[in-house]
Amino acid sequence: MKLGIYAVAGFVLLQSCMVRGGPLDDLLKGAPLDVYICAGQSNMQGARSEKSALPAELQAQQDMVFVFDGTQWTPMNPPDKSFGPEISFAFEMQKALKRPIGIIKHSKGGTNLAKDWSPADPKSLYAQLKRKVDAARESRTINIQGMIWMQGERDSRDEAMASAYQQNLENLIATARRDFGSPEMVFVAGRVNPLYPFVGQVRTAQENCQAAHYFHIDCDDLPKYEDHLHYTTEGQVLLGQRFAKKILK
Repeated sequence: MKLGIYAVAGFVLLQSCMVRGGPLDDLLKGAPLDVYICAGQSNMQGARSEKSALPAELQAQQDMVFVFDGTQWTPMNPPDKSFGPEISFAFEMQKALKRPIGIIKHSKGGTNLAKDWSPADPKSLYAQLKRKVDAARESRTINIQGMIWMQGERDSRDEAMASAYQQNLENLIATARRDFGSPEMVFVAGRVNPLYPFVGQVRTAQENCQAAHYFHIDCDDLPKYEDHLHYTTEGQVLLGQRFAKKILK
């Protein structure tokens, strides 16, 4: 009987986070929700990560972190598989800021910045992300405080895409800041290191990006699977921690 009561209570808590007047509004006390965007390709998606390999504190639901899935805000709770650096990133950010935060994530493996994420294409992944951010803004008052970006591996396979990466990255940042209503939004990119022929050009672009409030983090020592491309669960945890440390600076 107790198990049934707890299950119902958990369902009520989850449902109440989706509407005004629920725990999220009680926590915010009228203040806007500070939101961080997580975007990119497979190493943001984290398709091979496993919950059982997470530290115990990251396996638990994060009651002060709320994720927007396009229609509703729910407490962050890692799935059994397939999550990225957002788990440890959110944990470190909330622990340091000591207030509720929101996460909006949009990622897809094998995608390039040149075309798949182009802000000029109304059908691109960027356009999808913008619609998700717009929906989040309609649901409640939010402030977009930062964006973390783990992408560039796919562009490293194509000489033209790699050569254009810096210009495309600067354009993405400028467009996102305008579209998200956050002209000084901090933007942090993970410097990629796949075994692809034009990776040097992409890495140089990520190092030399001229956008204000832009930073990059080093990922060269993060553990990967045998494919030498995708980070292990441990690598994902370290990746999220590095993103958080850079933004908090």
